[in-house]
Formats: sequence, structure tokens, C-alpha cells
Amino acid sequence: MVKKRGLLTLLLFCVSLCLSLGAGELLLRKLMKSGLDVWDERNLMYRHDPLLGWFPQPNSSFTGKGDRVSHNSRGFRDIEHNVDTRRGIMVLGDSFVWGYEVDQEARFTDRLREMFRDVPVYNLGVSGYGTDQEYLLLQREFDFYHPAIVFLEFTTDNDMDDNGTDMRYGTYFKPYFRTEGGGLKLCGVPVPRGFNYFVSGGSLLARSYLVRLAVKAYYQHRYPPPADFADPTEAIIRAMNNYARSKGAVLLVGLQQRSAALERFLDAERIPRLDLTVDQVFDDPGRHWTPAGHRLVAEKIHEFIVRGGYLQGAAGTAQR
Repeated sequence: MVKKRGLLTLLLFCVSLCLSLGAGELLLRKLMKSGLDVWDERNLMYRHDPLLGWFPQPNSSFTGKGDRVSHNSRGFRDIEHNVDTRRGIMVLGDSFVWGYEVDQEARFTDRLREMFRDVPVYNLGVSGYGTDQEYLLLQREFDFYHPAIVFLEFTTDNDMDDNGTDMRYGTYFKPYFRTEGGGLKLCGVPVPRGFNYFVSGGSLLARSYLVRLAVKAYYQHRYPPPADFADPTEAIIRAMNNYARSKGAVLLVGLQQRSAALERFLDAERIPRLDLTVDQVFDDPGRHWTPAGHRLVAEKIHEFIVRGGYLQGAAGTAQR
């Protein structure tokens, strides 16, 4: 009798626990859906990268907000990169280069490809990247492309903020640099696989919002934000310039918006700069270029490169 009573108590406890967990699950799905939902471009089209934080899936395709997206075999949103002996133009940047909310053919890099004759143009833009990630990407990809020009699009609106953190978009870890002893110290690598990548990894447990909440709390405890540190942006750009020069290339910087402080720095470092401010932008907080904006940007860059003669020293290249 005592044994049966004990089993009944255990059964009632299990039923009550299941009902409580079920109610909690339903409540979380209703009240915290946006906070615990994980699906966005970084895990639909990208994969976790232990050096860069995230990187596009090679040969992936996606249809988003009015734009058709496909990544080539190297993971870049561009035509297939068939590199030959010609030294061309490598373009680095974030969503402005990647082409947020515009079709691939409308971007300024595709228009530049039409403006130059026999000069390869390689779009290596990755949405959401900071200058720190672009510097690491430059080092990883330079020897494959061996460009004459490294063109860095700097998003004045947010790149400095990006360079001062180890996390973007709430749950995506990224590498970051600290200035140390007159140089740069790479921190945060290997980059942890963040909450969104854990949930989207296919685990059955991750389907539960209760599990998601517990995992998110773990990440917040396990990986607190780094303490405040000096803005490394100028040091990163200086390092990019030194790296490009050591490889026989020239670094050019295009500023999405004017920045007096950054312009003074670039002039002091003798790094050629270009104002890419255009009026043709979307009416949204992101202020990304429309196709008309991309066309104007391409015209500015083309004139800047031709007038500066930055391709003249590149063997095997020609220009209009």
C-alpha cells in the first residue's frame, strides 16, 4: 500500500512537471518568440567561422527582401572568381559591398566590372562585417587573388562600433583587436559558436524554447562582453595598409559618409581616400544604397582609380 502510494505520488509529480513545462513552453513561445527565434541571414546563408565569426555558405542561394542572393564556390556574393595572371581590384566591406536589398547585377562592383576593360573586380563583401573581420579576410584571401588594388569600403555609420565589440546582432560572436605596444593583438579567437548557431544546428533539444532560454543564459554568463578598450579602427586600417604594401598592392579607402577625424588620419598616413556619400539610399534606418546609388558610387570609384593611376603599375592590366 505504501509502495503504491509512493508510485502514485511520483506519477502525480511527473504529470504536474510535464504540465508545468508544457505551460512554460507555450508561454515562452508566445511572449519571447522574437527573443528566442534564431532564423536570420547569418544562419540561413552563412556558417560559423572560427576566425571570422560567420562566413557565407559556398554555393548557397536565398531570396530575401526583394533581392536574389547567391554565393559562389568561394562563398562570396559574386560571379565565379576565375583568377588568372591579371592583377585586379579586391573590394572589401560590409552590407554596402555585399549589396543589401539590391540584386547582384545592380551593385557598384558589377558596374565597375563593366567600366574597366580586362581588369578583374572581385567582390569580397560580407554583410555585417567590421573592419577587423575585413582585415582578417584580406590576409586569408590575398594570396589567392593577388590584387593590384585593395579597395576598402568603410561604413562610417557603424564600423567603429563594430570594431569595439566581440558580438554583433545580439548572439553572433566575432573576433576583435586590442591596441597593445604600438601594435594589434587579436582577441576572441577561435570565435565561439554563438546561441543562434547552437539552436540552428539541428538538435532536437534546441526546438524547445525552455532549452533555448537556458542556453542563452549560459552564453551570457560564460562569455561576458569585453571590458572597454581603445578604439582600434585607425590601427587596423594602418595594418591593412602596411599589409597591402608589403604584398605590392595599394590600399584605397572609400568612406560611406564623411568623417573629419578619419579623413585626417588617412591623410596623415598617406592612404588615398574617396568620399562615397550619395543621396540615393533606401528610406530605412540602414540607409543602404539603391541601384541608382550603386551606379553613382561606381562612377566615383572608376574616376578615382583612373585619375590616380592606381592600376598603371599592375602588369597585365589595362583600363579604358
